Amino acid sequence: MFELLSNIMMIDEKPQKLTLIDSFVQEYSGKESKIRYIASSFVLDYFYKLKGAHLNYKQENNRVNERELLDMIKELYLMVENEYWDAHDIIYEDHKQFVSDTFNNPIFVVLGSLFRIVYHLSVFLFWSSAIVLYFTIAHLIVPLELVPKWWNIYYGLFLLGMTTIVFAIMMMFKEVVIKKNRRESKVVKNVKTTLKKLLRR
Repeated sequence: MFELLSNIMMIDEKPQKLTLIDSFVQEYSGKESKIRYIASSFVLDYFYKLKGAHLNYKQENNRVNERELLDMIKELYLMVENEYWDAHDIIYEDHKQFVSDTFNNPIFVVLGSLFRIVYHLSVFLFWSSAIVLYFTIAHLIVPLELVPKWWNIYYGLFLLGMTTIVFAIMMMFKEVVIKKNRRESKVVKNVKTTLKKLLRR
């Protein structure tokens, strides 16, 4: 599916693009279609909406329906692209971790596993402390029975600060311990591009 959508997105000529969209919808609309196996329920639901937009376009060929169809195929491409690369990265990360665990010293493997547990625990504690701070602030506005009388905003800020420090330390070590093979996110790329433009001025 990703390959077909990529081919559609690479075409600039509208008639050819629409022809490829027709072929794409037909291929994944048949009784033997395996689309239900290769996408999340969210993407699957969006594909059925795309089929509806495609049907409207075929029944009434006008600019409004054409624009809607093209916009929806672009949105579907972005959804499938994210799932495609996420699945690839996760599978390859698991493979690299398996190779590392197989050939590394068993002591390092155990330590790495313990670190991953501590890392996930730090994430849990960080978000828990953020929730605690939220209810602490809410308690200042409207008194809540679930908040102890001895608890105050300073304790909440201190707790959040401590868990943030621990979480930050775990994030630094995570880059060393956990095998990574992920593409740079689009957000990071956009931020880097913007910073480069600003620095050149």
